[in-house]
Amino acid sequence: MTELASTMTPCELASQAAHAIRVLNELTHGGGELSSPGDVRDIVASLELVGQGLPQLCEQLARFLVIKQEDGQLAHACGLEVDESVTEVIEALAAAGQAADMMTAALSEARGASATLIPPR
Repeated sequence: MTELASTMTPCELASQAAHAIRVLNELTHGGGELSSPGDVRDIVASLELVGQGLPQLCEQLARFLVIKQEDGQLAHACGLEVDESVTEVIEALAAAGQAADMMTAALSEARGASATLIPPR
């Protein structure tokens, strides 16, 4: 387990990841803090790594819900059928995992295509 994982909860880590993306958006708005095509390539490579982990995370979240459902440890806040809600969440997480795979493939393509971009001399 990494030091970060031993000091933060999964919810806190997810919040930090979302915050990091917001800050990246602010810093890169209109070219902001970018200084070269290499910056773009490096950021895309890091986002590609994030994307590679998202399908597994979505699957693990879905698996957690299934286990809790099977153990009778879930209820629906509005009194609706739990099975239907869990199925809906699982299907949405599966779709998110597939979308993350597609995003990662596109980022990989962008990273590869950006490899030859350099600033003019």
